[in-house]
Amino acid sequence: MTAECVFCDIVAGRLHAEILFEDERTVAFLDNTAVMEGHTLVIPRAHAADIWEIPEDDAAAVMRTVHRMAAVLDGVLKPDGLTLFQANRPAGWQDVFHLHVHLVPREDADRLNRPWYVDRADPEALARTRRRILGEGSADALR
Repeated sequence: MTAECVFCDIVAGRLHAEILFEDERTVAFLDNTAVMEGHTLVIPRAHAADIWEIPEDDAAAVMRTVHRMAAVLDGVLKPDGLTLFQANRPAGWQDVFHLHVHLVPREDADRLNRPWYVDRADPEALARTRRRILGEGSADALR
């Protein structure tokens, strides 16, 4: 836990949250800035600022809890869909610097909009990017 981290304060019980689930590695609670009913956050208990800081075992635990909460939200709220969102660093739209995954139940006619539009990428650009990523020693990290 770190000083002045609102999510660490929730984990420690110093700050109230509407907790839905917790286990030895994760906590799931309703987002107090919910954009839709049931908007839930899943966090690791151990502080990790972002995807690059979280140990792989804690990341897997977070995703297990995300999967569990998705099933609960679907069973209870019966949404038309569900958007998962996880942001890293300010340029990636992260606002709270303790890794968290948003589960946002969706309705067909809700007021939420996609943040970007889909266009086909240039196949040659994709091939260049693949060569760049795999050619700089990253392939070892994928094993």
